[in-house]
Amino acid sequence: MKTSRICPIISNNFVTKDTFLMNVAFDEIPQPGQFLMLSKTDGLSMPFLPRPISVFDWNDGVLSLLVKVVGKGTKMLSKMKAGEKIRITGYLGNSFPDTTGTLLCIGGGIGVAPLFYTAKISKAAEKHFILGFRDKNSVLMEEKFRELGEVTIVTDDGSYGLKKYPHEVLETLLDKGFEPDGICTCGPLIMMDFVEKVCEKYGIMELYKSYETTMGCGIGACLGCRIETPGGSFLVCKEGPVFKANRR
Repeated sequence: MKTSRICPIISNNFVTKDTFLMNVAFDEIPQPGQFLMLSKTDGLSMPFLPRPISVFDWNDGVLSLLVKVVGKGTKMLSKMKAGEKIRITGYLGNSFPDTTGTLLCIGGGIGVAPLFYTAKISKAAEKHFILGFRDKNSVLMEEKFRELGEVTIVTDDGSYGLKKYPHEVLETLLDKGFEPDGICTCGPLIMMDFVEKVCEKYGIMELYKSYETTMGCGIGACLGCRIETPGGSFLVCKEGPVFKANRR
């Protein structure tokens, strides 16, 4: 079982109106797709339960977390300052597999977060990204992703990039003969379901989905992150968060 550690915050700044990037001193190296549980150090501040946060990046002892404010817990975390201490439990969960060929990462909204580090440390010869957002003001870390490979941005309203959904771009690429050796995806469930349907249509088996869900403990004790899939019932924190698609 992973223990909790108290770590100093190096910086904490908003990158969009509702999403912030927190950098924390943390010497353990993560695996791609893993997450951690983040909370105040005193155990008394409301809300009491920690929040599950994906690894966005790790570099030379600095852990970077990309977090969207969605409730009281993440709002509290967004207000923490450099020099303050935070409690980290992790790393937790399994990881995305790697490929030496062509890697395609498909993300939606804050679901792009675990895909950056995944691609960064991948041995893939080619790295491609399809990143979907609500509008131009919601686009996250575009330049960072462009440092790693080819990026296609889509927005729901067409205010930036293409006015399409990620699975539509995927289907267009596959129609043109694009052959990824592995696909990693994270984001809204409906987005990942559409991506999976396109992959099934084209016979692509190497699709891995990272689920984002509410968690109470992160270690499988509270059973709060159970999901139902065609392959059965699973705990995201204990058996995921990464699952191979078409798992039956």
